[in-house]
Amino acid sequence: MAEAQIITVQRQYGNVTLPTVPASYPAIAPTTTKPAAGVLHDQVVNAISPSLMRVLPYSASTSIGAATGMRLVGWNIRIDSSTGNTTYVPTVLADFSLSFTSGTVPTWSMDGATQRPFAVIAQVAGTPAGNLYSPGTAAAANVEPASAMVDIAGSQMVTVQFRAASGTPTMGVFVTTL
Repeated sequence: MAEAQIITVQRQYGNVTLPTVPASYPAIAPTTTKPAAGVLHDQVVNAISPSLMRVLPYSASTSIGAATGMRLVGWNIRIDSSTGNTTYVPTVLADFSLSFTSGTVPTWSMDGATQRPFAVIAQVAGTPAGNLYSPGTAAAANVEPASAMVDIAGSQMVTVQFRAASGTPTMGVFVTTL
């Protein structure tokens, strides 16, 4: 009898960039307008329903301030049975604080732009847990990029939001699902 193999398809990293990051997260509430900013996954467009999402956040600037963060929001569709109107209902999937190391901040040139990956990622208290890889918390001079694996099971869409206490930097995230 032949052994069964489990094969997990893993897509290459996608890249989502938000060109202007505010000092606080945008409000999230049920809406009849389909979310368009920071879309990391759309089940209708991608035709897949992944369970996990790996995110690797970065900034185009080193002057981001101390209160820098990234929030992932899951969205589910609710169709009103009496009117047929669609409502998108949000759920916070994860909220992370982000920072660079005190050592050298590496730069990558990718897709024609310079990106600086964060080396420290930490879970914000009171939000769903993600599996974190945060090398900067172990060694200040470590310049490996931080990332998180987040449970997105059941979300029909996933969007990213950033906040930065200093200026309005361009920030983004490399993303893949499995």
